[in-house]
Amino acid sequence: MDIVRINCTKCGRFFESNGFITLCPVCYKKDQDDFERIRQYLYEHPHAKVFQVSTDLELPVSQIKRYLREERLEILEKDNLFLKCEACGKSIRSGVYCDECSRKYDNNIRSVYTGNLNSGRTTSQQIRFLPGR
Repeated sequence: MDIVRINCTKCGRFFESNGFITLCPVCYKKDQDDFERIRQYLYEHPHAKVFQVSTDLELPVSQIKRYLREERLEILEKDNLFLKCEACGKSIRSGVYCDECSRKYDNNIRSVYTGNLNSGRTTSQQIRFLPGR
Protein backbone atom coordinates (compact mmCIF):
# COMPACT_ATOMS: atom_id res chain seq x y z
CA MET A 1 0.00 0.00 0.00
CA ASP A 2 1.26 3.46 -0.89
CA ILE A 3 1.88 6.10 1.73
CA VAL A 4 0.01 9.35 1.00
CA ARG A 5 0.03 12.79 2.62
CA ILE A 6 -3.38 13.79 3.91
CA ASN A 7 -4.90 16.24 6.36
CA CYS A 8 -5.79 14.97 9.83
CA THR A 9 -9.58 14.83 10.12
CA LYS A 10 -9.38 16.29 13.62
CA CYS A 11 -6.72 19.04 13.61
CA GLY A 12 -6.06 19.52 9.87
CA ARG A 13 -2.32 18.88 10.16
CA PHE A 14 -0.61 17.17 7.18
CA PHE A 15 0.78 13.70 7.87
CA GLU A 16 1.74 10.55 6.02
CA SER A 17 -0.99 7.92 6.08
CA ASN A 18 -1.38 4.38 4.82
CA GLY A 19 -4.90 5.30 3.68
CA PHE A 20 -6.70 3.70 6.62
CA ILE A 21 -5.72 6.01 9.48
CA THR A 22 -7.21 9.49 9.13
CA LEU A 23 -5.78 10.99 12.34
CA CYS A 24 -2.25 12.37 12.64
CA PRO A 25 -0.01 10.62 15.20
CA VAL A 26 -0.70 13.28 17.87
CA CYS A 27 -4.51 13.09 17.48
CA TYR A 28 -4.40 9.29 17.14
CA LYS A 29 -2.56 9.03 20.48
CA LYS A 30 -5.09 11.37 22.14
CA ASP A 31 -7.96 9.34 20.65
CA GLN A 32 -6.47 6.11 22.03
CA ASP A 33 -5.97 7.77 25.43
CA ASP A 34 -9.60 8.98 25.42
CA PHE A 35 -10.82 5.49 24.61
CA GLU A 36 -8.72 4.05 27.43
CA ARG A 37 -10.27 6.62 29.82
CA ILE A 38 -13.75 5.50 28.72
CA ARG A 39 -12.80 1.84 29.12
CA GLN A 40 -11.53 2.46 32.65
CA TYR A 41 -14.60 4.55 33.52
CA LEU A 42 -16.93 1.78 32.34
CA TYR A 43 -14.96 -0.75 34.34
CA GLU A 44 -15.61 1.35 37.46
CA HIS A 45 -19.20 2.32 36.45
CA PRO A 46 -20.49 -0.69 34.46
CA HIS A 47 -24.05 0.63 33.92
CA ALA A 48 -23.15 4.21 32.98
CA LYS A 49 -25.19 5.93 30.28
CA VAL A 50 -23.65 7.63 27.23
CA PHE A 51 -24.42 11.14 28.47
CA GLN A 52 -23.07 10.36 31.93
CA VAL A 53 -19.76 9.16 30.43
CA SER A 54 -19.63 12.24 28.19
CA THR A 55 -20.26 14.63 31.07
CA ASP A 56 -17.98 12.99 33.63
CA LEU A 57 -15.05 12.58 31.21
CA GLU A 58 -15.70 15.84 29.34
CA LEU A 59 -15.75 14.07 25.98
CA PRO A 60 -18.17 14.85 23.14
CA VAL A 61 -21.09 12.47 22.67
CA SER A 62 -20.12 12.24 18.98
CA GLN A 63 -16.78 10.68 19.96
CA ILE A 64 -18.50 8.04 22.09
CA LYS A 65 -20.96 7.40 19.25
CA ARG A 66 -18.01 6.90 16.87
CA TYR A 67 -16.59 4.23 19.20
CA LEU A 68 -20.03 2.57 19.21
CA ARG A 69 -20.15 2.66 15.39
CA GLU A 70 -16.61 1.21 15.27
CA GLU A 71 -17.85 -1.63 17.54
CA ARG A 72 -15.34 -0.70 20.23
CA LEU A 73 -18.19 -0.06 22.70
CA GLU A 74 -21.65 -1.58 23.06
CA ILE A 75 -24.90 -0.24 24.51
CA LEU A 76 -26.30 -2.61 27.13
CA GLU A 77 -30.01 -2.00 26.41
CA LYS A 78 -31.35 -3.93 23.46
CA ASP A 79 -33.99 -1.34 22.55
CA ASN A 80 -32.22 1.99 22.90
CA LEU A 81 -33.08 5.28 21.24
CA PHE A 82 -29.46 6.37 20.73
CA LEU A 83 -28.02 4.11 18.03
CA LYS A 84 -29.96 3.13 14.91
CA CYS A 85 -29.21 0.95 11.88
CA GLU A 86 -28.19 3.28 9.06
CA ALA A 87 -30.18 1.25 6.53
CA CYS A 88 -33.53 0.51 8.20
CA GLY A 89 -33.52 2.58 11.41
CA LYS A 90 -33.87 -0.38 13.78
CA SER A 91 -32.30 0.03 17.23
CA ILE A 92 -28.82 -1.53 17.46
CA ARG A 93 -26.29 -1.90 20.27
CA SER A 94 -23.12 -1.22 18.25
CA GLY A 95 -21.89 -1.01 14.68
CA VAL A 96 -23.54 0.55 11.66
CA TYR A 97 -26.17 -1.99 10.59
CA CYS A 98 -28.55 -4.36 12.35
CA ASP A 99 -27.93 -8.09 11.90
CA GLU A 100 -30.56 -8.40 9.18
CA CYS A 101 -29.25 -5.51 7.05
CA SER A 102 -25.67 -6.61 7.62
CA ARG A 103 -26.49 -10.10 6.27
CA LYS A 104 -28.33 -8.60 3.31
CA TYR A 105 -25.40 -6.32 2.38
CA ASP A 106 -22.91 -9.13 2.92
CA ASN A 107 -24.91 -11.40 0.58
CA ASN A 108 -25.17 -8.62 -2.03
CA ILE A 109 -21.43 -7.99 -1.98
CA ARG A 110 -20.68 -11.71 -2.11
CA SER A 111 -23.02 -12.11 -5.10
CA VAL A 112 -21.19 -9.39 -7.03
CA TYR A 113 -17.91 -11.27 -6.65
CA THR A 114 -19.36 -14.68 -7.45
CA GLY A 115 -21.47 -13.41 -10.34
CA ASN A 116 -24.62 -14.86 -8.73
CA LEU A 117 -26.96 -11.87 -8.47
CA ASN A 118 -30.49 -11.96 -7.04
CA SER A 119 -32.02 -11.95 -10.52
CA GLY A 120 -30.69 -15.44 -11.18
CA ARG A 121 -28.46 -14.39 -14.07
CA THR A 122 -24.72 -14.36 -13.95
CA THR A 123 -22.51 -11.50 -15.02
CA SER A 124 -18.96 -11.58 -16.21
CA GLN A 125 -16.49 -10.27 -13.65
CA GLN A 126 -13.48 -10.95 -15.85
CA ILE A 127 -10.95 -8.25 -16.62
CA ARG A 128 -8.01 -8.09 -18.96
CA PHE A 129 -4.79 -6.14 -19.42
CA LEU A 130 -4.74 -3.62 -22.26
CA PRO A 131 -1.21 -3.54 -23.66
CA GLY A 132 0.29 -0.18 -24.60
CA ARG A 133 -1.89 1.94 -22.34
